Amino acid sequence: MSDEFETALQKEEMKIINHVPEQAVMNGNHSLMYAVIRNLVENSVKYAGKGAEIHIEASRHVSHLELTYYDTGVGVSESQLKRIFERFYSIPGKPGSTEGSGLGLSIVRNAVAFHKGTISASVRKEGGLRFDMEFRR
Repeated sequence: MSDEFETALQKEEMKIINHVPEQAVMNGNHSLMYAVIRNLVENSVKYAGKGAEIHIEASRHVSHLELTYYDTGVGVSESQLKRIFERFYSIPGKPGSTEGSGLGLSIVRNAVAFHKGTISASVRKEGGLRFDMEFRR
């Protein structure tokens, strides 16, 4: 994943910190799950700001897998947070960046739902945006 975004991550002085243990396995569509992480990373690169870190964590439980994704960037306002998964809703990007189509987080939500999972977003008090996902095993 980070290879795909290596140039963009370097330009923004960002890094991905992966805390996903090998035993955090789930059954599902690989392409859709890749799209979930890819869209989240793409949004962080586009909106989090220079020097932000991206953290990906997972924990396996008897009945489910918890996946947490967050960045240490600027975050969003509460009013933006309420609409973040709406199709075609787009938050203005950083100066000089291209605005997104507003489909990325809608795709994420639908891909998680396809796997009978749940997703929620929150603003981190330390800064940045956090996504908590849960998938039944």
